[in-house]
Parts: sequence; C-alpha cells; structure tokens
Amino acid sequence: MFVEHVNFAKGFRGGERQTLNLMEGLAELGMDQSLVCQAGSELGRRGEAAGFKVRHARGPLFGHLVSSPVCRVIHVHEARGAYWAAIENMLRGAPYLITRRIPNPVSASYFNRLVYRRATELVGVSRDVSARLNERTGHHVHTILDSCTRHSADPEHTVAIRADLGGAPIIGHVGALHDHHKGQSTLIAAFQELAERYPRARLVLLGEGPDKGEFQRQARNDPRIVFAGFQEEVGSWIAAMDVFAFPSREEGLGSSVLDAMLLGVPVVTSNVGGLPELVGEQERGIMLDNHNPLQWTAALQTMLEDAALRDKLRCAALEFAQAHDIAAMTKDYLDLYRHIAGE
Repeated sequence: MFVEHVNFAKGFRGGERQTLNLMEGLAELGMDQSLVCQAGSELGRRGEAAGFKVRHARGPLFGHLVSSPVCRVIHVHEARGAYWAAIENMLRGAPYLITRRIPNPVSASYFNRLVYRRATELVGVSRDVSARLNERTGHHVHTILDSCTRHSADPEHTVAIRADLGGAPIIGHVGALHDHHKGQSTLIAAFQELAERYPRARLVLLGEGPDKGEFQRQARNDPRIVFAGFQEEVGSWIAAMDVFAFPSREEGLGSSVLDAMLLGVPVVTSNVGGLPELVGEQERGIMLDNHNPLQWTAALQTMLEDAALRDKLRCAALEFAQAHDIAAMTKDYLDLYRHIAGE
C-alpha cells in the first residue's frame, strides 16, 4: 500500500504540522508514502528536509499527468487538496479520505458536495468537528484526534529565554495572530489587568498573522508584552512558560494545547470547539465559557497562586497528552488506510 498525502496550504500552521507528524509516524513503520503540496510552500520545504518524497503542484488542477502507484490511498489534509483527490479519483479510481480540522461548515456548492460524497472516508479531529461534518454531509465521520508534536525542550535554552525576558511569571501563547479565530485581544486585555498585581510578569505571543499590528497598538508599547514571532525551537519557548493561555473563539481541536500539556505547562483555555475534549471537565486545565478579560485575569491568577490545583491539573494533562502522541494517531490512521485498501 502507498499513501499519498495532499496539502495545498501556502503557510505552515497546525494542519501542516500534523501532516508532517503523521508522515513521521508512518515512516517509522516503514510506510511507502509521498506528499503533494503547493509549489514553493513551507510544508514542501520541511517535507523535503525531513527526507520525504515531495511532489510540487501549482494547485488542485495540476500534477495529474504524473504516474502514481496503482495500489494507493490518498489522504487529504486541507480543503483544496480535496479537489485534487477528487480529480485523481475520477481519472484513476484512487480512493481518498479527507481529514477536516476546522469547525467551519463545509461549503454547500455542488462541486464541494460531490467531492465529499466521492470520499471513501471522512475524519474529524474532534467530536465537535465530526458532528458538524456529519450534519452537513450525512456521511459517517471517524474521529481521530491530532497528536502532540515532539517538540524538544533544551533546558539551557529555556533558562536563557526566561533570562532574556527578564521577568516572571510568564504567560504564553502559540498561534496565528488572528483575533477572529484565536482571540488574543482577550488575552492581552487580561494580562494588562494581571500586570497590576504582577508588575514583573511577561506575556509572550509566538506566531505571526494579520492582526499583529492591531495587537501591538492594544499593547501600547508595553515591553512586558512580547511578540516573539515564529520560533523554530517552540518546545524550549513553551517550557519557559508558567501558564499556557489559549483564548480561541473557534477551534477544531487546539493541538498547541496538547503540546503544552506534554511539556508540563498548565493550561487555561476557552470552552469552544474541540478544546473540551482536551481539557475534559476541567480536570486537565481551567476552561472559560466567555471572553470577559476580567474572568481570564482571575483564571490566570488562580493558576499562578494555587500550587496544589496547578500540580493536579498538570499531572492529569501530561498523562492525557502522552496517550495522544504521534504513535497513537498513526495507528488510528493506519487502521483506516488498511480498511480502505481492503487489507
């Protein structure tokens, strides 16, 4: 069996990280696989750097004249890739599955309905995403949670990060700077209130995005609010945090929260999308039902000041994250591939 992963994303966000996570897990099992991606994409660059076979295409309409293994399963990891897979299915009969990672409703256009109807299997990365996908398509949907990423945390680098930031405690966040999706304006406002009690505290925002300028204006040049941009050694940065805050307004799952859990950092999240599946009934973190900055301030303060609660949540979260590693996700997808291939 040959697995062909398809992801036409131009940027590199959670879905692209998960694509590489799965390819890494399958490679460890000896799976023959390749990646079809947007020409010039960061995903393609990283895939090649990891030693994977990569095919570059200008978009879903291209790359169909290249011969492919007859016995293959196509795995779609984002929306545009579904069109590419549907064309391959029409041309060569190749079966495909689609993994959906976002909670937004699937477009009701005729061609989009056709693409999802022709898919052999559908997967949602959380029960919330799966339920929405089932409601729109009427298709049975499997739920396979995204995995933790194997971020290494260099203790010396972590100490250096904390020293460079020059203060404590450190509240941190990882995500695209896009308020409609990730809700960072709430976190900035909450931190500004928290800083009245903790004047040496720091807020560190990792990532880039369209709302960075607006967030910088909201921060009013406060040096305690640090826009760290993209960082290659994300694990060392997360490990430097005292609390990981994730105030999303919508979220398919929130794999960055899993990453923080695996690194032993206590989490405070919003109660949206797939996040309750990670946090549970607040036994693995503090979860908030709204975006009231004062309530976020109170939750962050509770996490900082209640050591017993913090340690209890952190231990439960670590155990949960360890059970949702790359190997666990890979096994679930491998079972599905074998089912599709009739093995």
